[in-house]
Amino acid sequence: MTRSVVAVTLLPLLTLAAVAAPAPRMDADGPADGTATLELKELWRAGGEDGEILFGRITDVDRGPDGEIYVLDNQLCQVEVFGPDGEHRRTLSRQGDGPGEVRQPIGTVLLPGGLVGIGAGFPGQLVLLRADGTPVATRHPIGEPAEGNIGVMISLDAGGGLLAATGGRLVFETPETSYTERFLAVGDADGDEFTRILQRRTPIDPTGRTWDERADYYIDGRWALDAHGRIYVPMERDRYVVSVFDRHGEPLAAFGRELEPRRRTDADKDRATPVINVRGERNADHWDICDTDPAIARIMIDPDDGLVWVLTPNGAFDQPDGVLQTWDVFTPEGEFLKRVAIPLGHRMREGTCHLVGDGMLVVVRGTGTAFNAEAETEEGAEEPEPLEVICFRITGRN
Repeated sequence: MTRSVVAVTLLPLLTLAAVAAPAPRMDADGPADGTATLELKELWRAGGEDGEILFGRITDVDRGPDGEIYVLDNQLCQVEVFGPDGEHRRTLSRQGDGPGEVRQPIGTVLLPGGLVGIGAGFPGQLVLLRADGTPVATRHPIGEPAEGNIGVMISLDAGGGLLAATGGRLVFETPETSYTERFLAVGDADGDEFTRILQRRTPIDPTGRTWDERADYYIDGRWALDAHGRIYVPMERDRYVVSVFDRHGEPLAAFGRELEPRRRTDADKDRATPVINVRGERNADHWDICDTDPAIARIMIDPDDGLVWVLTPNGAFDQPDGVLQTWDVFTPEGEFLKRVAIPLGHRMREGTCHLVGDGMLVVVRGTGTAFNAEAETEEGAEEPEPLEVICFRITGRN
């Protein structure tokens, strides 16, 4: 790809490297307990070709203290709620701007007082509902939508009494001083005061003509909060290191292992695009797109034991027949315990895994209708699988 970068005089407000955690604990021996394959018992499923529920694009799954499963549909702008037996109980929210309504929902959180929070992408806000769908309030973790603060919420999580969300905004000044501002906003789960940490400003071309993917890297969708309020984030795009911070952005620890980043195919490169796009369209002729994926794709915390699960693009895509994904599992202190293989690949082409507690794993199966247009343009492409939610109990590991 042609590299063309606008000359800039703006210095980053705070680079990710500048707040990096202490020297990481890097594993050199491999997982202490080797690789385990999950043994799963299916409890129920919803959606799919024969299901009564139709999903458009699923972006989050949560489990309430009463065992209900909350499934966020980004395309239909609603949350489907299922009982522990898989019975569909109710639908929360809908698309719109009225009380309790959302646009571009990006995630859900379950908060004190039995409240359900639905994060809206733009304008960035958190819509609060009671469990029965009654609207309660609207909060603004990334800032009130006032002049000069029209931001996008990109990802969110809750844990340890905290609520956190990544946000960003575009600031257009002169061609030399326009920039993208990114940050993680952290506050009490039941409060309205949020502090911005891990802030970063990246120069941008206000025309949208040029884009440097590596320089634009941020932690969106790759971080997690644990039950003690510790924040686990991959600070570096091309290095397998998980950094741990407290709510104030103070580094606590870091750990990881050596990894050769997964090389992208031409199709992978064609799908690369900025999270916050200046013009809202693809203009890859002058974009500097990386030849490899980011080292870390996702981080999730097991609600049952607090272990840190890390998924690499290699573990997500380059799996043997019969395996959907393979995760690395660390202790919160950074000991590399094991690799865990999820044995579902023989029954689905694509899927996303969610540990929801009480020994349960929820898998979102398929690509959904959001990818139909792309699939139809590729000669010989397989028909997309209709989205299906499958709830399993983890019965063992072998």
